[in-house]
Amino acid sequence: MANFDRELKKDYVYRCILEKINSGQVTDGKFPSEPEFCKEFEVSRVTLRAALRRLEKEGLITRSHYYGTRITRDKPKKLLIVCSDFTQGHCDRKMRELTYLEAACREQNLRYDTLGLHLLQDPAKLSETYCGIIFFGAAISGDEPFIQVIRASGLPAVYCREDEVNTITDYFPSVGVNMKKAWLLGFDYLVSLGFRRIMTLISDDQRSGQRIGITKADFSGLLQQRGLTEAAEMVCNIPDFYDGEYIRNMVKTKEPEAIFCYSDYIAILLYQHLRLLGKRIPQDVVVLGFDCGSLLVTPTLSSVSLVSPLFGKTVLSLLKEIASGEISGPPPQLELPVNLHLGDSTAKINLENLIKNDITK
Repeated sequence: MANFDRELKKDYVYRCILEKINSGQVTDGKFPSEPEFCKEFEVSRVTLRAALRRLEKEGLITRSHYYGTRITRDKPKKLLIVCSDFTQGHCDRKMRELTYLEAACREQNLRYDTLGLHLLQDPAKLSETYCGIIFFGAAISGDEPFIQVIRASGLPAVYCREDEVNTITDYFPSVGVNMKKAWLLGFDYLVSLGFRRIMTLISDDQRSGQRIGITKADFSGLLQQRGLTEAAEMVCNIPDFYDGEYIRNMVKTKEPEAIFCYSDYIAILLYQHLRLLGKRIPQDVVVLGFDCGSLLVTPTLSSVSLVSPLFGKTVLSLLKEIASGEISGPPPQLELPVNLHLGDSTAKINLENLIKNDITK
């Protein structure tokens, strides 16, 4: 007796037949008859045919009254989704993008594998197994071995752009957001709430300049030009994101009304240090992240949302256009919209500053 739930019979049969195909148990190019399959799986013809329709839709089999049901000679190749390591604590955006991408693949009945960048070694094997590559990665220079393997495979590929400044978009089409514009959007949002004593936590190194397209010194100078002197003096460098004493000393010294963080990860880390200082969020100080935001923390985290729900469908659409040869000229770089994810961490409005600003206008 087959072991499956009544509501999932067709899915169970689909998986069993797919396993027979992938394992080579059916080698003569033709399926057993429907009565044989129904007897083997102990299901009705209605259930069996539902599973067969799914296999046919995915291009794994062909069905006709004359020839019956057969395995296609050339099984459709799968997409390869390649990701860097998710264990470093700075991957909320990447995980959200991957979720949207996998959902779009399922919606369009596209088969795919998800692998790590380190597994890309042989371009010939890539081209034999896959029909296209979608890859994620931050701080990519273009000289990495996996980049050379992707290029040598000759497969159409789309880069899920994570940095504002990069070189690989010279030869890879990409989908992403304007990170510099997104960064300024977050700061301007806090200003629109009436805050002026805004502390910005940013790492003053090459990585920050690459990721958001602006360095600590450049950002501080920009705020000076806009007349936001207090905020310009509170653009703080974080040499070590795990240095809690450093962060707490900055907050005690600067006494900000609002804090804009380089990432959601830093914002969540900041929550703990503010509590140790006896600071309430958002009553004493508001916090804004830069990634996706979160409903799972208390208070819920506001953030500049870097991931659009359109992400997955946009990436697949671009990959299909490249594969079809419809795109000529320089690789396209698609820009998706950026929004604010508003939670409770920015709920407090500094009414005193708002009134003061209205009076001085």
